[in-house]
Amino acid sequence: MNENKMQTALNDLFANLILAADCDEYPEDLPAELGTVEMVQTFEEAGIMTNNKGLVVRMKDGSEFQMTLVQSR
Repeated sequence: MNENKMQTALNDLFANLILAADCDEYPEDLPAELGTVEMVQTFEEAGIMTNNKGLVVRMKDGSEFQMTLVQSR
């Protein structure tokens, strides 16, 4: 696995498991806070000028988080 594959896997996780689920289908074993995720984009999609791989996670309350992926081994 490399940074690009990890970015794709995490983006797919958000898209297929978290964003696609409605309130009735939301998996019980995931933190409830993840139910407030509004949008997830890669750094490239979000227009972030970096060579790093990562994701921008926007919440329904307007807060935003950036997750940078760095392969350590």
